[in-house]
Amino acid sequence: MPSLDNILKELDYAIDVLHNSGLSDELETNLTNDDQKQSQRVMRVNHMGEVCAQALYRGQAMTTKDSNTRKIILKMCEEEMNHLTMCENRLTELSGQTSSLNSLWYASSFLLGAYVGLLDKDKSLGFIYETENQVEQHLDEYTKKLPSNDDKSRKILENIKIDESKHKNTAKSLGSSDLSIEVKNLMALSSKVMKKISFYF
Repeated sequence: MPSLDNILKELDYAIDVLHNSGLSDELETNLTNDDQKQSQRVMRVNHMGEVCAQALYRGQAMTTKDSNTRKIILKMCEEEMNHLTMCENRLTELSGQTSSLNSLWYASSFLLGAYVGLLDKDKSLGFIYETENQVEQHLDEYTKKLPSNDDKSRKILENIKIDESKHKNTAKSLGSSDLSIEVKNLMALSSKVMKKISFYF
C-alpha cells in the first residue's frame, strides 16, 4: 500500500505534468492557416499520449514490487518527459492548445498503470512492450497526417519513435510476456477513442 507521502508526491508530479506550458519564443509562420490547424491537432494528440505515458509509468512504478523494474520504469518516464516537453513547445509555436481532457487522461492512465504494476513481472513488462508497440504504429500513422511542409513536427515525432522502440526492446529483453489478443484489442480501442477525442478537444 503506497504511503501518504508517496501519494502526495504523485499528486504534485501530476500537477506539474498537467500545468507545465511550452516555453518556446518562436511562432510558426511557414504554414497556411489550414495546415497549422492540422499540425495543432496532430501534436495535441501526441501531447496527450505523452501525458498518458507519464501517468502509466508513474502508476506502474508506484505499485511494482520489483525494485529493478521500478528503476527501469522511472528511467523510461524521464525520457517520456522529454517527449512531453517537445510536444508542448511545438504546440506553443503552432499557437495550439493541449487537450482539455488531459486531467481525465492522466487519472485513468495512472490507475491503469497502478493495476498493471501489481501483476507478475512478465505481464507488467508485457504491458510496456505492447504499449510501446502500439505507440510506434500510432506515430507512423500520425506522422502521415502532418502537412507535407511541417518538417519540424515530423522530426519531433521521428525522434520520439526512436525512444519508444528502445523502451519496447528493453521490456522484451527483461522477459516480457505476450498479452492476449483480447487485451491488445482493448488497448487499441481505448487508444483510438482517446486520440479521436483529443484531435478536436
